[in-house]
Amino acid sequence: MIPSPLSQRQDWSPPELLLEAAADDDTLIIKLIDAFSTDTGARIDTMRQALAGSDFTRIRAEAHTIKGSASQMGADALAEACRELEMAANLHDARLISPWLTRIQGLFDDMRGAMSVYAGGGNGEPLVTP
Repeated sequence: MIPSPLSQRQDWSPPELLLEAAADDDTLIIKLIDAFSTDTGARIDTMRQALAGSDFTRIRAEAHTIKGSASQMGADALAEACRELEMAANLHDARLISPWLTRIQGLFDDMRGAMSVYAGGGNGEPLVTP
């Protein structure tokens, strides 16, 4: 199934497991948000480069890694899209990969924005750059 490129604005709050691990240390959660944002953005760029070189193994590996970190961060829609991309990469068909990358980019952008709102305490001034 080829994904819809449309994304929906998401709300986000840290999953319970993340809150427990941070022991209510909001600075740790903000650091994790920042690391997730930086790492995931770089991995999406790597997947785009891998697509240009038809490196489906690399695409699958990057999607797998994003899936894991997205799951831990409570970005379930992004994790599911990465799971689907992993399966699409197994087919070695670049025409299937491009729409998934577009979908993943949209979900990531939305999630990064939602995390930024959370990090800013809901006051409209994000502490994390989306």
